[in-house]
Amino acid sequence: MDTTNALTTVPALLDSDVKMIGAWLDTKRSDQTRRVYARYVLGTRPNERLATNGFVGLLQYAGVGLQALRINDLQAYIEQLECEPATTALATNVFKSLYTFLSDYDYARNIAHALKPPALSDDLAQRILSEADCIRLIDRETDQRNHAMLHLLYHAGLRVSEVVNLQWSQVRPSDNGAVLDIQLAKSGNRRVLISAGMLSELMALPRLGSYVFQSRKRLAGLPMTIRQVDVIVLAAAQRAGIAGNVSAHWLRHSHATHAIHNHARPEVIQRTLGHKNLNTTMRYVHLNPDESSSQFIKV
Repeated sequence: MDTTNALTTVPALLDSDVKMIGAWLDTKRSDQTRRVYARYVLGTRPNERLATNGFVGLLQYAGVGLQALRINDLQAYIEQLECEPATTALATNVFKSLYTFLSDYDYARNIAHALKPPALSDDLAQRILSEADCIRLIDRETDQRNHAMLHLLYHAGLRVSEVVNLQWSQVRPSDNGAVLDIQLAKSGNRRVLISAGMLSELMALPRLGSYVFQSRKRLAGLPMTIRQVDVIVLAAAQRAGIAGNVSAHWLRHSHATHAIHNHARPEVIQRTLGHKNLNTTMRYVHLNPDESSSQFIKV
């Protein structure tokens, strides 16, 4: 199947298809779940189109309606995602949910019945801190530089390498805070917005050189090392009573998960974190499900 022009138009759906998809989405409890599920079925809407190729949904990929799809279409779509097991499992479960619903209403045969989501051994969920943990970890840091660094790691979701290499020339104040021009490994920049409060904390730091976070143990003018940052993060976590070998990257994972939970669109998180593939971002949706059958139990 050719996906070259997949985002030009969504296949003209039957009115009945539109109604059934809408009814299926209405069974999902949260707006975030509905958005994610709709994206895998319908793809990126024109007003959500990314600067690159956007996210191609199943119906865009196959070019046919719900009743014309076959199991090999579902399998081919999932295979071309080329994503991590958690995202493959999410996509698989979306289609199983859709076609179970369609089958229950005798609208279409349950072609997804035979699909099997991959077994997950991903321990990413174990490296996600709660919002309360993140706030406590930052607040209990009394060193001015370290507090600002911890705050920025979580607030902006930056990689630790991006934080230690951040220079004052990359911080551009704006009306609502600032824009960080994060230098990419190969070429160009990624622009990350920070709040006025975060900017104020950065600007209060003493300027000891060109780097925002200067090392105190190395030669003057050199940035901190990644190892130094991880030692500071682990010490802050221990002070906050957080168990585990917590590193700076845990704050980046937590940023993505909490942003998803607070209804940020996955493509916005993708741009902020600099993920090359939206499928990398989508795995955070799978980590903290907002629906469970336990919600329907009275005791």
